[in-house]
Amino acid sequence: MVSVAREDSETREKLQSNFVSTEWAGRAGAGRAGAGRAGAERHGDVPSLLFYEAVNLRRDVRGQFSGAPIPSEVLVRMLGAAHAAPSVGLSQPWDFVLIGDPDVRRAFYHHVQQERQMFADTLEGAQADRFAQIKIDGILESTLSVVVTYDPARGAPHVLGRHAIADAGLYSVCLAIENLWLAATAEGMGVGWVSFYREQYLSELIGLPETVRPVAWLCVGPITHLEPVPDLERHGWRARLPLTAVLHLDTWGNSAATFLAPGSDRGGLLRPQVDAQ
Repeated sequence: MVSVAREDSETREKLQSNFVSTEWAGRAGAGRAGAGRAGAERHGDVPSLLFYEAVNLRRDVRGQFSGAPIPSEVLVRMLGAAHAAPSVGLSQPWDFVLIGDPDVRRAFYHHVQQERQMFADTLEGAQADRFAQIKIDGILESTLSVVVTYDPARGAPHVLGRHAIADAGLYSVCLAIENLWLAATAEGMGVGWVSFYREQYLSELIGLPETVRPVAWLCVGPITHLEPVPDLERHGWRARLPLTAVLHLDTWGNSAATFLAPGSDRGGLLRPQVDAQ
């Protein structure tokens, strides 16, 4: 069973204050004191972290779960945020399967470890050594697991906006997952997305209908802290790309760096200049 408890606001505030990195705290401080407070006054009881703080603090949590109870009101808010995500044709093609049964979680854990070993067997040398140090899941340590699924039949056959892009419904589910992830971060909770599994195995494990696809197994729960640097960067698996490396202007490969440079005519470029003919 998933345990819940009343929220200890003092503890939560202390945890959240420890999450903010020195760099981000300096850049976000003015916003917290100004626009964020005004937003809180307009919208009432909102999570204390500002949006950009939550985006930058979010981590794929593996080894920092405390196993403490999740306050029921917090879980409802997080799931509500996920369910509020935009979806193609308002199809809302997601479902959330809450996994509290320890036997189900243990079975899935063992499956994940088998898949981890299969991947490890493809690595050699320094890369194999780096991967050996990386924890890939918090299935047994987290308080709760949530399987997020995709039902392509919801709203079908006439899903507005999906006729030309079949995967638009799957994209919608990913938006719901991101909403849940950001909400969890704002609530002082952690989320870890487990991807070392076979879809058919998970579908059979939790009894999904044949037409419903599992998209994510999420480990969810209170945490001791969030790492200042994401795990894969800390362990040297990959380095984060700068924003300028993934920006293009008008055509692929045409750098947008000058477009974002201080003093550039961004205002002129951003004004509508195309008339329908």
